[in-house]
Amino acid sequence: MLFNSPEFLFFFLPVVLGIFLLLQKVGNLRLILLWLVGCSLFFYAWWNPVYLLLLVFSACVNYSFGLILARGGIKKGRNILFLGIAFNLGLLGYFKYANFFFENMRVAMDWGFNFEYIILPLAISFYTFQQITYLVDTRKGLTEPHGFLEYSLFVCFFPQLIAGPIVHHKEILSQFNTLTDRRKTYSNLSIGSSIFIVGLFKKVVIADGFAQFSNPVFELVSKGGSIYTLDALAGVFSYSFQLYFDFSGYSDMAIGLACLSGIKLPVNFYSPYKSLNMIDFWRRWHMTLSRFLRDYLYITLGGNRKGVPRRYGNLFITMLLGGLWHGAGWPFLVWGGLHGCYLMVNHGWRHLMKTLDLELSHIVSYRLACWVLTFSAVLFAWVIFRADSLSSAGNIFLALSHWDGTQFSPSYTSALKKSGVLEFSSLLLGNDYNVGTIFTLLGLALLACVLFPCTYEMFRKYDVVIDTPLTDQKSAIGLYWQPSQSWGIFIGILAVAALLNLTQVSEFLYFQF
Repeated sequence: MLFNSPEFLFFFLPVVLGIFLLLQKVGNLRLILLWLVGCSLFFYAWWNPVYLLLLVFSACVNYSFGLILARGGIKKGRNILFLGIAFNLGLLGYFKYANFFFENMRVAMDWGFNFEYIILPLAISFYTFQQITYLVDTRKGLTEPHGFLEYSLFVCFFPQLIAGPIVHHKEILSQFNTLTDRRKTYSNLSIGSSIFIVGLFKKVVIADGFAQFSNPVFELVSKGGSIYTLDALAGVFSYSFQLYFDFSGYSDMAIGLACLSGIKLPVNFYSPYKSLNMIDFWRRWHMTLSRFLRDYLYITLGGNRKGVPRRYGNLFITMLLGGLWHGAGWPFLVWGGLHGCYLMVNHGWRHLMKTLDLELSHIVSYRLACWVLTFSAVLFAWVIFRADSLSSAGNIFLALSHWDGTQFSPSYTSALKKSGVLEFSSLLLGNDYNVGTIFTLLGLALLACVLFPCTYEMFRKYDVVIDTPLTDQKSAIGLYWQPSQSWGIFIGILAVAALLNLTQVSEFLYFQF
C-alpha cells in the first residue's frame, strides 16, 4: 500500500486514525499497541501477503537473539551478536543479491541455463538494518526492557517501515508508553496532517511531474535510441529533482504520519542540494542510512583511528557497500565507489586547507564555487545511479559531451506528448515552447531547493522530530508554519492539488531499494 494511493488516503488512514483515537480515549496501552501492530502488518501484507511471513519470521528470530544478548555474558554475547548479524545479512543477501551473483556467474562461466528469479521483498533492506542496530544496541546495554509487542511495533511501524528512517530502538521505544497521552492530540493532528500534505504534494505534483521528463530519456538510451544534448540535460536534471522531491516527500509523510499518533521520528532528509561539499551532502541525504554506515561499518572498520591511508580506504569501502545496499547491480556499485572517491577528495582538501592554515568559507565566491562543484558532482553520479546499465549511462554522458542544437530530438519530443504538464503548457504557448517550459520548471525547482527551508525548518517550533540537524546555513526565504487561517488555506490548496494528481499512482523511488 502506498501513502499516495486512494486506498491509503480514503480507507486505511482514516480507519487506523479513528480507532486509534477511540482507544486513546479508553486509555488502554496494550490495545493501542495491538491495533498499531495489526494495522502495520496489514499495511505490509497489502503488497504481497506471502512476504509478511518473512517479516514476522525475521522479527521473531531477532527478538529471540535480543533476549539471549540481554541475558548473556561478554563472550556469549559476542557470539550471539555475530550469529544475529550473520542471520540478517544472510537473509538480505539471499533475497537482494542472489540474482545479481548468479547472473554474473552465469555470464562469466558461460553457463547455458537460467536461474529462477528471486523477488525482492518490500522494505527488507530497511527492516534488516533496523534490526541489526537493535542487536548491537542490546549487546551494548542501550535498549530498555520491553516485550515482543513493543518490539513488533518497533520493527513494523507503518509510517517508516517501507523506506525509513532507520531508527534506533532507544529512540522510539520510550515513546510507545506515551501513546495514551491525549494532551497534545489536537496539536498532533494539526501538525502531522500539515506535514503529511506537504510531503504528498512534493511526491504527486513535483516528483511525479518531473518523472514525465526524466523517464523517457533513460528509457530511450536503455533501448539503444539516440538522444540530443538537450534531451540528456532535461533528463538528468529532471531525474535529480524527481528523486529529490520523491524522497523528501516520503520523508515528510513518514514524519507526519508518526506525528498523528504522537510519535517522533529522526530527520532523514535536510535540504541536501544546499550542501557546499560531499561530506555535508551525506549529512543531509538519507541521514539515518549515513548514520548506520558510519556507526556500524566505517567505525567498525577502524574509522580514522588507523592512520590516513586506512581512513581513506575505510571511507571508500563504506560508500562502496552503501552503493551496493541501494541495489544489486554494477551501476549502484560504481555510484557508491564514486561517492567514496568524492569523500576521499573532500577530506584531502580539508586536510590541505588546514595544513596551509587557509580559511576561505567566509568568501562568497568560494562558497558559490563549492556549491556548483558539489551539485555538479552529485548530478554526474545520479546518471549512473538511474541508468539501467553502465553502457546506458555512457550514452547519456556521450550526449552531454557535444552540443547539437537547441531543440529536443524527435523521439524525445514524441515521448513528451504523454506529459500532462506540457499538454497544459501547449494550450497556452504552443508546442514550440516545450524546451523553454521544461527548463523554466527545472530552474524554479533548483531555486526552491536552495532558497526555501526544508519541512523540518518550517515546523521547527513544534518539536515534531527527535533531533534537528545543526547547520550554519539559514534559508534565504523564511517560511514557518503556524496554526493560522492563512496556513490552513495554503495547506488546503496543496491538498487539493495533490488529490487532483492521483489519477496515476506511482511508487516511491526508494521502494526498489
